[in-house]
Amino acid sequence: MQQEPIQQEPTKKHTVQGNHQIQHLAVVRLSALGDVCHAMAVVQAIMISNPSMQVTWVTSPLEANLVRLLKGVRVVEYDKRTGVKGLLALRALLKGQTFDVLLHLQWSLRASLVSRMLSAKRRIGFALSHSREKQHWFVNEYAPEPQGEHVLDSFLSIASVLGVTEPSLPCELSLPERNIALPDRYVVINPSASKAERNWTLEGYQAVLDRVLMKGLCPVMTGGPSKDERAFAEQVIADRTEQVINLVGKTPLDAMLSVLKGAALVISPDTGPAHMATLVGTPVLGLYAHSNPERTGPYRDLANVVSVYEELVVKEHQKPIAQLPWSTRVHDPKAMQHISIERVLAVLDTLI
Repeated sequence: MQQEPIQQEPTKKHTVQGNHQIQHLAVVRLSALGDVCHAMAVVQAIMISNPSMQVTWVTSPLEANLVRLLKGVRVVEYDKRTGVKGLLALRALLKGQTFDVLLHLQWSLRASLVSRMLSAKRRIGFALSHSREKQHWFVNEYAPEPQGEHVLDSFLSIASVLGVTEPSLPCELSLPERNIALPDRYVVINPSASKAERNWTLEGYQAVLDRVLMKGLCPVMTGGPSKDERAFAEQVIADRTEQVINLVGKTPLDAMLSVLKGAALVISPDTGPAHMATLVGTPVLGLYAHSNPERTGPYRDLANVVSVYEELVVKEHQKPIAQLPWSTRVHDPKAMQHISIERVLAVLDTLI
């Protein structure tokens, strides 16, 4: 896709310098779950390339539960609700430590302010084509242009400044033993996204449930603890309660990862568990309409995505995809309804 035409500033370097002199690495990526999963795969690759490196990662409280699963990473939480008081507390906590390199993996202004609470010799941010909210004001080195359109590729472009060009997938995580009784072969269906407009249809998910049951596998429903997610899952399950295992709202993030890791397949819209599954090496059938799956889809399973994004974004903006910025979204609140049941079942049949 065509990138936004922004010229690099010559005063900031974007050359590969390697990581042989880096002893202390700082990472700033606050949210969201899916993006933190992408960042974890990249940070672990950097750690593998330099086992003696000490890593400190500043992230949000929810996402901290994921990052802590990376062995050898010191996790520091910043809660955006604490505002300036929290920023000052973060600066006091890390006072006296100067990091060799800070990886600025989030272009929000809040994340940039957080990054300034840390002392670092080198501050590496995105290439200007992928920067937003004046991130370039807060870094002293730019990454080169990403080699792909995916969010993870943009993280890799930053890592490439340290000589790392491949993510660590699946990631090696410290997962708890699964204390939930599950069959040997099961398929996870994660029906709800963080925004209800990204949810597929009730009829669609019920058709998927029936197809999984027809194939002799057990469907396992996962999701967050919100009232809406629980209610939607119960609607999907309907009269199949004896045939479906409902774990919606019953698994913290580490336990969720253990469940996802044991699955034969995960079916999900654009939301955190789809990327969590990628992190632990489980195939994903992604359902996409609002965002470009080439940018935000399950990184290792883009060929398994059922997407109507391409047709809808062209219709909405009246331009070919090649002429649209890389982050263009579809705003039709009924976009997910354009995904046909037949297309999803056809892909499901190829994967199971």
